[in-house]
Amino acid sequence: MAIYQFLTFVLPRKPIETKYGGIPKQLEIKHAEWEKYWENYDVELNDAPEPEFEDAISTKWWKEIQINIVELRNEIDKIIPRASWNNESWKIENGEVDHDLSIDFNEKENFIEDFRFRTDLRDSKLNFLNSMLELCDSNDWILMDENGNLCNPNIKELAELIKDSNPDKFLRNPIEFLENLK
Repeated sequence: MAIYQFLTFVLPRKPIETKYGGIPKQLEIKHAEWEKYWENYDVELNDAPEPEFEDAISTKWWKEIQINIVELRNEIDKIIPRASWNNESWKIENGEVDHDLSIDFNEKENFIEDFRFRTDLRDSKLNFLNSMLELCDSNDWILMDENGNLCNPNIKELAELIKDSNPDKFLRNPIEFLENLK
């Protein structure tokens, strides 16, 4: 992942509202548990077991959401070209911008396991980001950053999540950001 990309998870609004009686500002992400999980992940097997903990990322938010994955793929194809390495990945990387998107779709049970995209914060045109926000808004989906902060799919609310994120700090002052990593 490039340091100038902002990671955004796409979640369906309804199951979150049902579970919490509304949309909270933040959902819990167990970063330490994920670190342990990935340390024990066997890349060779490429078949990760389900995490033994529940948080905003491991919860199956999409399980009860009826979605036409073919139609969704076609909509995304209009926004960003497919990556050559995976049918569920899309990528724009042309030297000027580096956006990507991935969907992990459970074909057997017919639901989305994970839906995320990364926005290149150097992109001043915002075509990719605006298209993703429109897609999310028209489907009643919400956005979550890597810290579990939630927002509606509009540029103003997302900008609040981006502000002071690591990619934002890096772009504002790369030397200071890198020095603070030590």
